[in-house]
Amino acid sequence: MTKHIAIITDFGMDDTYLGMMKAAIAGISPEARIIDLTHAIPPGDVQRAAFEAWRVRSYLPPETVLLAVVDPGVGTKRRAIALKLPGLYCVGPDNGLFSFLLYSTNKYKAAELVNPHYQLQTISNTFHGRDIFAPAAAYLAQDIPLEDFGPISQELVRLPDPLLEDLGAGSIQGEIMQSDHFGNLITSIGRFDNTDDDLSFKPWIPPFSARTIIAQDYEVILPQGNVVPLGRTFGDAPKGEALAYIGSSGLLEIAINGGDAAKTLNLTPGDEIIFKLKG
Repeated sequence: MTKHIAIITDFGMDDTYLGMMKAAIAGISPEARIIDLTHAIPPGDVQRAAFEAWRVRSYLPPETVLLAVVDPGVGTKRRAIALKLPGLYCVGPDNGLFSFLLYSTNKYKAAELVNPHYQLQTISNTFHGRDIFAPAAAYLAQDIPLEDFGPISQELVRLPDPLLEDLGAGSIQGEIMQSDHFGNLITSIGRFDNTDDDLSFKPWIPPFSARTIIAQDYEVILPQGNVVPLGRTFGDAPKGEALAYIGSSGLLEIAINGGDAAKTLNLTPGDEIIFKLKG
């Protein structure tokens, strides 16, 4: 079966770095199907890339190879790895990029990419994406066993967990994770499933207990003390007003109807918010 290779990078589209990676893949596994997830990760933002990998995981075809290259430590002693999860392979630097994917399983194994047979002949000190990671992804797409790439390990670098804390009395504290292209603010509070007027809360960050929440009873408190109502979609708030809602990834988000919440509310990643009962 032809595997898909899904790519996340911070390369942008102005240079040929991405093109060279794809050329390296095509030279080894021309049948592989490439999915460009994003190449607009802010330079060196490993947490943003880790979050996007988690967010897209459930939509990838079975046995996809996720090739993630956000690698500010390229050329240092940080390891290059391939990782096998249930239904998914990952390739990239061992710098925490795959941390959030590991929340949902403890069934994984990783191989250090040290076998020169599965690398390009010449290895640059500054472009392992082309010379090590892209070839590894291409060979994995051809069903080369993980063990052939190098020593197997269970020890991986992990990013700190995003804030998700039970404050009691029905309140949950979280943080701003990022803003999207539209200025909508994505938080660490979730995941939620909509069930009529109730929200089924199934936390994506362990350990945290699941619960059912009556949506109309809740509101969001911003760092400055501003209260933001909980709605279902952007049009539930008047034009130019803020609202909270459950976004397409099941996480609590904050938006301005017709505006840019990140700029208007002056919130940035790491700012803390509280999801609480009204009153």
